[in-house]
Amino acid sequence: MLASAGVTYLITWGSAWSYPQGAHTIWPIGWASIAIVLALGFKPFWDSWRIDKLSAVQRRDD
Repeated sequence: MLASAGVTYLITWGSAWSYPQGAHTIWPIGWASIAIVLALGFKPFWDSWRIDKLSAVQRRDD
């Protein structure tokens, strides 16, 4: 999730660097894209964290 957000940031930075006239438009779209990437990655992250936590509790109880 964080790697995807980092890559999205780098793409945004490269786009803004290569087209400075549009940087004031590119950055808000880039930030929105980063927020979407993080939002889409949050549920799988949360699910895997909960599964790991439940597995640890189950192993401890065994």
